Amino acid sequence: MERRTARLGAADDVRFLAVHTEDGEVASWADLYLDPAAGIARIEDLVTAEAHLGQGHAGRVLDTALHLAAEAGCDLRFLSANKAKWPHRWYGRRGFAIADTIHYFERA
Repeated sequence: MERRTARLGAADDVRFLAVHTEDGEVASWADLYLDPAAGIARIEDLVTAEAHLGQGHAGRVLDTALHLAAEAGCDLRFLSANKAKWPHRWYGRRGFAIADTIHYFERA
């Protein structure tokens, strides 16, 4: 929860999106950062609970995020994904393209 609270200051409009199962369990979620003045939206931490993978929940969260971003006037919508993992291919099928590559280094 502390991480979520800290993120509230990261953009003009921060939304936490979720899809629930019929039983009310959270199946998939994401953070959406909107900066309508700059026309930019970032989708972050799109996750689906393991028990709910492959059921379309992440697609509904992503569709909602993209709709809200467009509604807010954010023509530039982006997210970060690991090129070596399957979500990268899924995002490509959803219309996203690689714009840049970022490397992180960590001392072990």
